[in-house]
Amino acid sequence: MYHMEDCFMSRLQKKESLKEARRRLIIDTAFRIFVEQKIEPVSMGEIASAAGIGRATLFRYYANKLELVVAVCAAKWKEYLDELDAKRPLSSIGDIPAIDRFTFTLDSYIDMYRYHKDLLQYNDNFNHYVTHEGVREEQLEEFHASLYSVDTRLEWMYEKAKEDHTFRTDIPREEFMRVTVHTMMTACAYYAGGFIWGAEDNRDYTPELLRIKEMILNYAKTSE
Repeated sequence: MYHMEDCFMSRLQKKESLKEARRRLIIDTAFRIFVEQKIEPVSMGEIASAAGIGRATLFRYYANKLELVVAVCAAKWKEYLDELDAKRPLSSIGDIPAIDRFTFTLDSYIDMYRYHKDLLQYNDNFNHYVTHEGVREEQLEEFHASLYSVDTRLEWMYEKAKEDHTFRTDIPREEFMRVTVHTMMTACAYYAGGFIWGAEDNRDYTPELLRIKEMILNYAKTSE
């Protein structure tokens, strides 16, 4: 009896492992194609073909293109943030001054430009796509859940600044994040996608992004 149960559990585990491997294949394939061609023109059939699976199989995993698009964004952000968290866990930042956390955040986006351009490019196209599609908030739950780590860091950072006064907190947190952190990310995304005036292929624009970082830091430290 126990032997039969063990065999059943073993088969079940193999089946789940196969499902997860196929899901990973779909996510990675879709991400690559979406980055190369943008999200809008790509069909589910193209993704299934590139992944070496049938359309019916793809639709068993993701009921429609929007569901797949959100799953890809959530998976890739989680993958990136898990790597970041391994290097600098949330539990390790308690005594770090707010301005140092802020500088680290700006630098992390520049590092994304240097080493993860594809994620920046995908995220920018993702934002345009979900806006044009009129996606409801509940459809983005998986994506928002994947950002828990970064959202928590930003919230803690701003609250820390209220205590140590190392950067300005005279404007609401949401506004501060828009004109600093999100501006840095947007700049990095546009540079990664070549959507800047006079852009040259394969040129490293890190020095320009560092100048933008310094302007943002000066703004963050200056309270009028």
